[in-house]
Amino acid sequence: MRVRSLRLEQVRKEYPLHDGTIIRVLDGINITFNTGNTVAIMGASGTGKSTLLHILAGITKPTAGAVFYDEQNYALWNAQEWQHFYTHRIGLLFQQPYLIQELTVLENVMVKGMVAGGSSAELTEHAHHLLTIAGLADKANQLPGQLSGGQQQRVALMRALCVQPDFLLADEPTGNLDPETGERMLDVLLDCQQRWQMGIIVSTHDSYVAKRMDTVLTLEHGQLREND
Repeated sequence: MRVRSLRLEQVRKEYPLHDGTIIRVLDGINITFNTGNTVAIMGASGTGKSTLLHILAGITKPTAGAVFYDEQNYALWNAQEWQHFYTHRIGLLFQQPYLIQELTVLENVMVKGMVAGGSSAELTEHAHHLLTIAGLADKANQLPGQLSGGQQQRVALMRALCVQPDFLLADEPTGNLDPETGERMLDVLLDCQQRWQMGIIVSTHDSYVAKRMDTVLTLEHGQLREND
């Protein structure tokens, strides 16, 4: 399987305050993330972990520097290339599941695949398969409000993975879960990662999440360093 990459080159991110002060949360970061690897990014609140993930996802633009997917510079992409990236290459998972309350669990899992233009019949079969992996096969026809918080987060994970993206970017995905529930979700996530060899980049405060990743990085004073 071909290795794909997400790369930051001299990425800096600054935020101006009302008094004219400039807060620099990322300070010339150079790093490459590859498919097949799992990475945890740790650090105190406010250090820029979410900002880093949002820049990798193209949600936030850096103040300076460049971001690349497979050596393609984000800054040169047109709307069609961005659409392809979001619908085929990357999955996003947040602290809140953000499920569509009016859709069933099965339909929520299928949403991204439908946007990507997948066949309804194939997506239905695939979504059922994903829910089985997540231990939620019996919840397919329920609405999100009928599920626990941990179950909703697993549905959000399956939605992000429906198109089998090259990378999953997860921002504090276990932040609202107790450790036992969080571990169950990690089991599902890492099982899918092994099946498809995608790359995982997760920001977290939870040590039990970090210890299960291949690499642990700490974001501090605008710089990333690898933990011993």
